[in-house]
Amino acid sequence: MKKITLLVMAVFALCISCDDDDDTAFVQEDFVLGKWYLNQIGSINAQNKVVYVDYVNTTDCEDDNLVFNEDNTFEENDFELINSTCQNLQNTGTFDVQSNKIILSTMVDGVAMEQTYTIVSLTYVDITITYTDTETNKIVFLKFLKQA
Repeated sequence: MKKITLLVMAVFALCISCDDDDDTAFVQEDFVLGKWYLNQIGSINAQNKVVYVDYVNTTDCEDDNLVFNEDNTFEENDFELINSTCQNLQNTGTFDVQSNKIILSTMVDGVAMEQTYTIVSLTYVDITITYTDTETNKIVFLKFLKQA
């Protein structure tokens, strides 16, 4: 119950505005553009605090990354070592930034899929996003760093 309360409070805090200027977008879309490398993964512990661990790519391949292009397409690059060869298990599609959300749309085996991430923080060089894992029903936090 505490986790639900914490989530509701976080969403409520994001929705409160000090100004009546609701025409201003929460996220500058050009900050989202670029190649992002997963740096840390976080979860909520028993004390309702987010705890992060460093993300380490499990292979000797290129680091996993997420690319947002100017034409609103994205590439999710997941590199794995298969039969002694680095292979990219790439997922592609389109993205849309709406307020503090990034919505990824893709086709998987002919079926349209959509994944929504909430932006917790964003600068030109780092981004923290969150989503709910559908298998565990737990909130996952992801910290990315932009390629220099």
